[in-house]
Amino acid sequence: MYLHQHTSVPHFFTSPSSLSLERYQVFPLSAKPSVSSYSRSPLPVSSPLTERSSPSTSERSLVSQSSSKPAVSSYSRSPLPTSSSLTEHSSQAAHFTRVLCVHFRGLLGNELFEYASTLGLALTLKRTPVFLGSHKLRFALKTFTDTSDSSSKFEHRCKNSTRAHEESCCKFQERFTRLNSSQDFTVGIYLQSYRYFQHHEAEVRKALTFTDEVRNESECVVRELRQKYNASTLIGVHVRRGDMAHEPIKKLGFPQVSPDFLNRSMAFFRSRYPDCVFVVGGDSLQWCKDNVPSGHLVHYLTGHSPAVDMSVLSSMDHTVLTFGTFSWWIGFLNAGTTVFMKDFIVNGTVLARQFNPGGRDYVYPGWIPV
Repeated sequence: MYLHQHTSVPHFFTSPSSLSLERYQVFPLSAKPSVSSYSRSPLPVSSPLTERSSPSTSERSLVSQSSSKPAVSSYSRSPLPTSSSLTEHSSQAAHFTRVLCVHFRGLLGNELFEYASTLGLALTLKRTPVFLGSHKLRFALKTFTDTSDSSSKFEHRCKNSTRAHEESCCKFQERFTRLNSSQDFTVGIYLQSYRYFQHHEAEVRKALTFTDEVRNESECVVRELRQKYNASTLIGVHVRRGDMAHEPIKKLGFPQVSPDFLNRSMAFFRSRYPDCVFVVGGDSLQWCKDNVPSGHLVHYLTGHSPAVDMSVLSSMDHTVLTFGTFSWWIGFLNAGTTVFMKDFIVNGTVLARQFNPGGRDYVYPGWIPV
């Protein structure tokens, strides 16, 4: 595991030369992730790997001649499965001759994207997925240990693999679905689009099973909430604000959670469920206590690991998301209605260039902007 520290302004990306932001330093830890280790890595801005708007001639040569796209299919939004394993996929992977590698970067939310997207691509391309680097998922997902152990058998293949990097963090790269079948590949860097696994969503959902430890603690919390608030409708609210409040980060276009958004999103659910209770978690609970509109019944989550908070909030009847990958996965894993910040992309900013208009490759279908 790794602990990220900073000395002044948090830095999660390769910054433009015109900015002076300090980088996070990484220190190895042997302990489990701390309660404060949320996936705080905002989406990256341009870097030498992402500046090009289209693949170079050499990159195009890495893509197979087939240009047919798989038919887009839709999936019902189901709650997280109670148990599963990747045994079936692992046995299939043993017969695949090529590997698809990814290096984990970031915290829990980022790693979930890297894991799910690589697994989805591997299933599409009939390759063996290989996961490298720090595995925070080991403490979160029940199935990840088997996948990680399998990866160690093929890790040496990644050293000589061909690199295929995205042009921006949150735009789907269709060329990744047509990689040359005669080569091993390492993909990345962030893969933050549901479209990488939309054709294998059922398999990915089964792979995203929390560990027994996480599930037991989460189920205990949810049970206590249900008992305390009886028949009320529970709305999970995730608020990410702490690192977003720094002025250099704001100038890049990262959105700010406002009291107005909390008021709009809570009013949205109150109009539909007058008895609702808002269960709030995140990195800025004191700010929430100071800014949540009056007149709402609110319960604040404290004292749990990030994985437990994610499991609890995704187990609520419905969810409110702010910004970031941690919020994203809460919405994906939740079976109810999800609302999100409609203005999370500020046009004309550095961050806006990382998304399609409206964030269409990033925002999960069916989510409601408010």
